[in-house]
Amino acid sequence: MAINASIMEVKVKTRLIVLAGLFLLLLAGSIRAEVVAVGDCGFHIRVQTELPVDKAAAWEQVVHPARWWSESHSCFGSRENFMLDPVAGGCFCESLGDKSVLHLTVSTVVPGEKLIMLGGLGPLQALGLSGPAVFTFEDVSDGRTRIVHDYRVSGFTELNLEELAPVVAGVQQEQLDSLAASLAR
Repeated sequence: MAINASIMEVKVKTRLIVLAGLFLLLLAGSIRAEVVAVGDCGFHIRVQTELPVDKAAAWEQVVHPARWWSESHSCFGSRENFMLDPVAGGCFCESLGDKSVLHLTVSTVVPGEKLIMLGGLGPLQALGLSGPAVFTFEDVSDGRTRIVHDYRVSGFTELNLEELAPVVAGVQQEQLDSLAASLAR
């Protein structure tokens, strides 16, 4: 009985998150986030941003999420609680005292070129959804860098992935926008 109650609680909370996310997307106006594909057991989103720095400086900022991560998407309320160990097997984690969350595990590191991490961000973990989060760094004119973030999420959930995918895309776009804003400060 307790397990069924816990499952129902996760479903209700997740549906509220999805609805809130969809509402925020409607308020946000033009979103550069793209839902590339959605299937029965997963989806592929792509978000991107341009940074006013070269690839080396962009990389340096990305691997320090405590400098830029959106606090509204933190388990413990502050970006300062985030860390990323940019080596294969490294942790993209958040901690506060004796509380901690493993958000993603680093699988591929090519400094200034590509960062691949595996896992489920935020409520995706509890839903049984995860996948590769790929960050590609591209040269743009005038020493600028474009970061393209592809996230291919798969697994089983009772939720409608057609509704969930744009919410996840919007949150990931918010993260890259926060990254860009951190370099404009």
